Amino acid sequence: RRDAPSSWDECEDHSSHLPPWITTLKSKTRGGVLYLIGTSHVEESEGRIQKAIEILKPRMVMLELCKKRKHVLSSDAKSRRFASPSSCGTCRNMCQMSLSGHGGVALLAFLLSQFLQKGTDATNRKPGQEFREAAVEARKQRASLILGDRDFTITMQRMWAMLSAIDRLALCWLLFLVTFVVRNGKNPVSPDKSIRLLGRRFPGLRKALVNERDDYMAHVLRYFVDQGNPVVAVVGEAHVAGICSSWEKEDIDVQKLLW
Repeated sequence: RRDAPSSWDECEDHSSHLPPWITTLKSKTRGGVLYLIGTSHVEESEGRIQKAIEILKPRMVMLELCKKRKHVLSSDAKSRRFASPSSCGTCRNMCQMSLSGHGGVALLAFLLSQFLQKGTDATNRKPGQEFREAAVEARKQRASLILGDRDFTITMQRMWAMLSAIDRLALCWLLFLVTFVVRNGKNPVSPDKSIRLLGRRFPGLRKALVNERDDYMAHVLRYFVDQGNPVVAVVGEAHVAGICSSWEKEDIDVQKLLW
C-alpha cells in the first residue's frame, strides 16, 4: 500500500497516487493490476467506491458475493427498497440446505445472517448497498462484473464440519441470544468486527468464514489479473489483509476449499 492523499480530490495524478483505502497488488506475469477496496459494510462508502471505479476504469469489477447471494444486487425500481439478507433469495438457500439433509447447517446460516443483519440495521443502512452501487458503476464503465466469492452453502457446510458438537450448540445459542434477546447498544459493532470477536471463541468459524474465503478470492482475482486485466475488487475490510497475504501463495488448493 502506498502513502497517498485521503481522497481523490487531493490527488493531482490519479494514475500514480491512490487514496490509502485502496490496496494495489500486481501480477507477476502479464502486468495486470488489482485495486483492492475494503468496506466495513455499515459505513457510507459507496460514493468513494463509485469514484474509484469511474477513475480507474477497470476491465472487471469483482464483488464479495457468490451466485447464491446475487439477490443482494436486486432492487425494486418503484419503491427503491433493496433486498436484504432475509429476503426470499436467502430463505430459498436455507430451504435448499434443509431439504438436502443439512438442517443444522441451515439453522446456523439463518442465525448468522440475522446476527450480521442486526449490525447493519442499527446504522439504518441496507445490507449490500456498497455492492449495488459498485455494480451500477461497473455497468456505466462497461466493466465485466465478477461474483468472486465461494459458494455460500459450501462455506456454511465447512464451518459446521469444523465445529465440535458442543461448539455448534454454543454458537447457535450465542447467536440467538445476541440477535433476538440482547438490545443494540449506542455504539453497534460492525459485522467485520463481530466476526473477529466470534472467531476468537470459535476458530472453525473464522477459518471457514474468513481465512478460506481469503484464499479462494485471492485465487479468483489472481486468475483474472494474470491475464493482464486491471481489476477493482470490493470486499469486506476483514478480507483485505488475508487476500494480500494469500496473493503470494503458489499452493492454494482450490479443490480442497470446494468439497
